[in-house]
Amino acid sequence: MKLRVYGCLFLMILGLIGGCQGDEKTPAKKQATPTKSAVSPTAQDYNNRGTAYQQAGRLHEAALAYQQAVELKPTLVEAHHNLGTVYVMQGKLTEAVVAYKRVVQLRPDLAEAYVDLGRVYGLAGRLDEAIAEYQKALTYDATLIYAHYGIGLAYRHKSMFSEAIAAFKQALRLQSDFPDALMQLGYVCRDTEQFAEAIEAFTTITQIYPKHATAYHELGVCYTKQGAYFKAIKAFEKSLHLNPEAVETQNLLRVAQARAARQK
Repeated sequence: MKLRVYGCLFLMILGLIGGCQGDEKTPAKKQATPTKSAVSPTAQDYNNRGTAYQQAGRLHEAALAYQQAVELKPTLVEAHHNLGTVYVMQGKLTEAVVAYKRVVQLRPDLAEAYVDLGRVYGLAGRLDEAIAEYQKALTYDATLIYAHYGIGLAYRHKSMFSEAIAAFKQALRLQSDFPDALMQLGYVCRDTEQFAEAIEAFTTITQIYPKHATAYHELGVCYTKQGAYFKAIKAFEKSLHLNPEAVETQNLLRVAQARAARQK
Protein backbone atom coordinates (compact mmCIF):
# COMPACT_ATOMS: atom_id res chain seq x y z
CA MET A 1 0.00 0.00 0.00
CA LYS A 2 2.84 2.37 0.88
CA LEU A 3 4.50 1.80 -2.49
CA ARG A 4 1.22 2.41 -4.25
CA VAL A 5 0.77 5.81 -2.55
CA TYR A 6 4.31 6.87 -3.43
CA GLY A 7 3.73 5.79 -7.01
CA CYS A 8 0.65 7.97 -7.24
CA LEU A 9 2.47 10.96 -5.77
CA PHE A 10 5.28 10.52 -8.25
CA LEU A 11 2.87 10.51 -11.18
CA MET A 12 1.02 13.54 -9.83
CA ILE A 13 4.25 15.50 -9.57
CA LEU A 14 5.06 14.75 -13.18
CA GLY A 15 1.60 15.90 -14.17
CA LEU A 16 0.87 12.72 -16.01
CA ILE A 17 -2.37 11.91 -14.24
CA GLY A 18 -4.99 13.83 -12.31
CA GLY A 19 -5.15 11.34 -9.44
CA CYS A 20 -4.32 7.81 -8.35
CA GLN A 21 -6.03 4.81 -9.79
CA GLY A 22 -7.55 2.86 -6.98
CA ASP A 23 -10.68 1.71 -5.36
CA GLU A 24 -11.90 5.31 -4.86
CA LYS A 25 -13.64 7.17 -7.66
CA THR A 26 -11.21 9.14 -9.79
CA PRO A 27 -11.83 12.92 -9.50
CA ALA A 28 -13.05 14.59 -12.67
CA LYS A 29 -10.32 16.31 -14.65
CA LYS A 30 -10.29 20.10 -14.48
CA GLN A 31 -11.15 21.66 -17.85
CA ALA A 32 -8.09 23.18 -19.42
CA THR A 33 -7.98 26.93 -20.00
CA PRO A 34 -8.15 27.67 -23.73
CA THR A 35 -4.80 28.49 -25.24
CA LYS A 36 -4.20 31.59 -27.34
CA SER A 37 -4.42 29.58 -30.55
CA ALA A 38 -7.94 28.43 -29.59
CA VAL A 39 -9.22 32.00 -29.09
CA SER A 40 -11.34 33.35 -31.94
CA PRO A 41 -9.54 35.90 -34.16
CA THR A 42 -10.18 39.54 -33.33
CA ALA A 43 -11.12 42.26 -35.79
CA GLN A 44 -7.49 43.38 -35.80
CA ASP A 45 -6.40 39.82 -36.56
CA TYR A 46 -8.66 39.78 -39.62
CA ASN A 47 -7.40 43.19 -40.67
CA ASN A 48 -3.80 41.98 -40.44
CA ARG A 49 -4.74 38.86 -42.37
CA GLY A 50 -6.30 41.02 -45.06
CA THR A 51 -3.14 43.09 -45.32
CA ALA A 52 -1.09 39.94 -45.84
CA TYR A 53 -3.46 38.74 -48.55
CA GLN A 54 -3.41 42.16 -50.18
CA GLN A 55 0.37 42.27 -50.27
CA ALA A 56 0.34 38.81 -51.85
CA GLY A 57 -2.06 40.00 -54.55
CA ARG A 58 -4.88 37.79 -53.27
CA LEU A 59 -7.47 40.53 -53.42
CA HIS A 60 -10.57 38.38 -53.04
CA GLU A 61 -9.29 36.84 -49.81
CA ALA A 62 -8.14 40.27 -48.62
CA ALA A 63 -11.61 41.74 -49.14
CA LEU A 64 -13.22 38.85 -47.24
CA ALA A 65 -10.82 39.33 -44.33
CA TYR A 66 -11.43 43.08 -44.15
CA GLN A 67 -15.18 42.47 -44.35
CA GLN A 68 -14.91 40.10 -41.40
CA ALA A 69 -12.90 42.71 -39.52
CA VAL A 70 -15.50 45.45 -39.92
CA GLU A 71 -18.28 43.01 -39.11
CA LEU A 72 -16.62 42.22 -35.80
CA LYS A 73 -15.71 45.84 -35.12
CA PRO A 74 -17.68 48.35 -37.21
CA THR A 75 -15.61 51.25 -35.83
CA LEU A 76 -12.25 49.89 -37.02
CA VAL A 77 -11.27 52.75 -39.34
CA GLU A 78 -8.17 51.02 -40.69
CA ALA A 79 -10.15 48.02 -41.92
CA HIS A 80 -12.74 50.20 -43.70
CA HIS A 81 -9.93 52.11 -45.40
CA ASN A 82 -8.14 48.94 -46.42
CA LEU A 83 -11.38 47.46 -47.74
CA GLY A 84 -11.93 50.57 -49.86
CA THR A 85 -8.41 50.31 -51.25
CA VAL A 86 -8.90 46.67 -52.24
CA TYR A 87 -12.21 47.54 -53.91
CA VAL A 88 -10.41 50.19 -55.97
CA MET A 89 -7.80 47.62 -56.97
CA GLN A 90 -10.62 45.29 -58.01
CA GLY A 91 -12.37 48.03 -59.98
CA LYS A 92 -15.38 47.96 -57.63
CA LEU A 93 -15.75 51.71 -57.39
CA THR A 94 -19.29 51.78 -55.97
CA GLU A 95 -18.24 49.54 -53.11
CA ALA A 96 -15.09 51.61 -52.61
CA VAL A 97 -17.17 54.78 -52.23
CA VAL A 98 -19.22 53.10 -49.48
CA ALA A 99 -16.09 51.98 -47.63
CA TYR A 100 -14.37 55.37 -47.81
CA LYS A 101 -17.57 57.16 -46.80
CA ARG A 102 -17.61 55.02 -43.70
CA VAL A 103 -14.06 56.16 -42.93
CA VAL A 104 -15.18 59.79 -43.26
CA GLN A 105 -18.13 59.15 -40.96
CA LEU A 106 -15.89 57.61 -38.33
CA ARG A 107 -13.08 60.16 -38.70
CA PRO A 108 -14.49 63.39 -40.17
CA ASP A 109 -11.24 65.18 -39.29
CA LEU A 110 -9.06 62.79 -41.30
CA ALA A 111 -8.10 64.84 -44.36
CA GLU A 112 -6.59 61.92 -46.26
CA ALA A 113 -9.95 60.12 -46.17
CA TYR A 114 -11.50 62.84 -48.31
CA VAL A 115 -8.61 62.51 -50.76
CA ASP A 116 -9.29 58.78 -51.07
CA LEU A 117 -12.98 59.43 -51.63
CA GLY A 118 -12.23 62.13 -54.18
CA ARG A 119 -9.91 59.80 -56.06
CA VAL A 120 -12.63 57.16 -56.37
CA TYR A 121 -15.14 59.72 -57.58
CA GLY A 122 -12.59 60.85 -60.15
CA LEU A 123 -12.02 57.30 -61.37
CA ALA A 124 -15.79 56.90 -61.68
CA GLY A 125 -16.05 60.08 -63.75
CA ARG A 126 -17.99 61.88 -61.02
CA LEU A 127 -15.79 64.95 -61.35
CA ASP A 128 -17.78 67.54 -59.42
CA GLU A 129 -18.07 65.19 -56.47
CA ALA A 130 -14.34 64.50 -56.70
CA ILE A 131 -13.53 68.21 -56.58
CA ALA A 132 -15.85 68.68 -53.60
CA GLU A 133 -14.12 65.93 -51.61
CA TYR A 134 -10.64 67.24 -52.44
CA GLN A 135 -11.69 70.70 -51.31
CA LYS A 136 -12.97 69.25 -48.02
CA ALA A 137 -9.57 67.64 -47.54
CA LEU A 138 -7.87 70.98 -48.04
CA THR A 139 -10.00 72.61 -45.36
CA TYR A 140 -8.33 70.26 -42.88
CA ASP A 141 -4.85 70.28 -44.43
CA ALA A 142 -3.98 72.75 -47.16
CA THR A 143 -0.62 71.06 -47.75
CA LEU A 144 -2.01 67.82 -49.17
CA ILE A 145 -0.39 67.74 -52.59
CA TYR A 146 -2.60 64.91 -53.83
CA ALA A 147 -5.70 66.97 -53.10
CA HIS A 148 -4.40 69.81 -55.28
CA TYR A 149 -3.28 67.29 -57.89
CA GLY A 150 -6.66 65.55 -57.87
CA ILE A 151 -8.46 68.86 -58.33
CA GLY A 152 -6.18 69.58 -61.27
CA LEU A 153 -6.98 66.24 -62.88
CA ALA A 154 -10.72 66.78 -62.45
CA TYR A 155 -10.54 70.26 -63.93
CA ARG A 156 -8.47 69.00 -66.85
CA HIS A 157 -11.10 66.36 -67.67
CA LYS A 158 -13.77 69.05 -67.40
CA SER A 159 -11.75 71.12 -69.92
CA MET A 160 -11.37 73.86 -67.31
CA PHE A 161 -7.74 74.36 -68.22
CA SER A 162 -6.88 77.54 -66.35
CA GLU A 163 -8.22 76.04 -63.12
CA ALA A 164 -6.29 72.84 -63.82
CA ILE A 165 -3.06 74.75 -64.36
CA ALA A 166 -3.55 76.66 -61.11
CA ALA A 167 -4.12 73.43 -59.17
CA PHE A 168 -1.09 71.66 -60.63
CA LYS A 169 1.10 74.69 -59.93
CA GLN A 170 -0.09 74.73 -56.33
CA ALA A 171 0.85 71.07 -55.99
CA LEU A 172 4.28 71.87 -57.42
CA ARG A 173 4.77 74.75 -55.00
CA LEU A 174 4.38 72.17 -52.26
CA GLN A 175 6.62 69.59 -53.98
CA SER A 176 8.65 70.84 -56.91
CA ASP A 177 9.83 67.38 -57.99
CA PHE A 178 6.33 65.87 -58.20
CA PRO A 179 6.57 64.15 -61.63
CA ASP A 180 2.86 63.46 -62.10
CA ALA A 181 1.95 67.11 -61.51
CA LEU A 182 4.71 68.23 -63.87
CA MET A 183 3.46 65.84 -66.56
CA GLN A 184 -0.14 66.95 -66.20
CA LEU A 185 0.87 70.61 -66.24
CA GLY A 186 2.83 69.92 -69.41
CA TYR A 187 -0.12 68.14 -71.02
CA VAL A 188 -2.53 70.99 -70.27
CA CYS A 189 -0.10 73.61 -71.54
CA ARG A 190 0.54 71.53 -74.67
CA ASP A 191 -3.19 71.08 -75.32
CA THR A 192 -3.77 74.81 -74.93
CA GLU A 193 -0.78 75.58 -77.21
CA GLN A 194 1.25 77.14 -74.44
CA PHE A 195 4.28 75.35 -75.77
CA ALA A 196 6.96 77.33 -73.93
CA GLU A 197 5.34 76.47 -70.58
CA ALA A 198 4.86 72.85 -71.64
CA ILE A 199 8.50 72.57 -72.67
CA GLU A 200 9.56 74.02 -69.32
CA ALA A 201 7.51 71.40 -67.45
CA PHE A 202 8.74 68.45 -69.51
CA THR A 203 12.35 69.68 -69.38
CA THR A 204 12.15 69.90 -65.59
CA ILE A 205 11.10 66.25 -65.50
CA THR A 206 14.08 65.18 -67.63
CA GLN A 207 16.40 67.10 -65.33
CA ILE A 208 15.04 65.37 -62.24
CA TYR A 209 14.38 62.00 -63.89
CA PRO A 210 16.83 61.61 -66.81
CA LYS A 211 15.31 58.24 -67.78
CA HIS A 212 11.75 59.53 -68.20
CA ALA A 213 11.09 58.45 -71.80
CA THR A 214 7.60 59.97 -71.93
CA ALA A 215 8.88 63.41 -70.99
CA TYR A 216 11.39 63.31 -73.86
CA HIS A 217 8.62 62.17 -76.20
CA GLU A 218 6.43 65.10 -75.15
CA LEU A 219 9.32 67.49 -75.62
CA GLY A 220 9.63 66.20 -79.17
CA VAL A 221 5.92 66.82 -79.73
CA CYS A 222 6.14 70.39 -78.46
CA TYR A 223 9.24 71.18 -80.47
CA THR A 224 7.54 69.79 -83.58
CA LYS A 225 4.53 72.04 -82.95
CA GLN A 226 6.91 75.00 -82.74
CA GLY A 227 8.67 73.99 -85.94
CA ALA A 228 11.90 73.34 -84.05
CA TYR A 229 12.48 70.05 -85.84
CA PHE A 230 16.14 69.54 -84.98
CA LYS A 231 15.35 69.88 -81.27
CA ALA A 232 12.41 67.55 -81.80
CA ILE A 233 14.66 64.95 -83.41
CA LYS A 234 17.04 65.00 -80.44
CA ALA A 235 14.17 64.65 -77.99
CA PHE A 236 12.57 61.75 -79.89
CA GLU A 237 15.95 60.00 -80.19
CA LYS A 238 16.50 60.26 -76.43
CA SER A 239 13.03 58.87 -75.83
CA LEU A 240 13.67 55.94 -78.16
CA HIS A 241 17.00 55.27 -76.51
CA LEU A 242 15.07 54.73 -73.29
CA ASN A 243 12.08 53.01 -74.90
CA PRO A 244 13.10 51.56 -78.31
CA GLU A 245 9.75 49.84 -78.90
CA ALA A 246 7.64 53.03 -78.81
CA VAL A 247 5.96 52.98 -82.25
CA GLU A 248 4.40 56.44 -81.96
CA THR A 249 7.76 57.98 -81.10
CA GLN A 250 9.33 56.22 -84.09
CA ASN A 251 6.68 57.64 -86.40
CA LEU A 252 6.98 61.17 -85.03
CA LEU A 253 10.76 61.00 -85.32
CA ARG A 254 10.43 60.20 -89.04
CA VAL A 255 8.05 63.14 -89.47
CA ALA A 256 10.48 65.50 -87.72
CA GLN A 257 13.39 64.20 -89.80
CA ALA A 258 11.47 64.71 -93.04
CA ARG A 259 10.49 68.25 -92.13
CA ALA A 260 14.00 69.07 -90.94
CA ALA A 261 15.35 67.85 -94.29
CA ARG A 262 13.05 70.29 -96.11
CA GLN A 263 14.36 73.18 -94.00
CA LYS A 264 17.92 72.68 -95.12
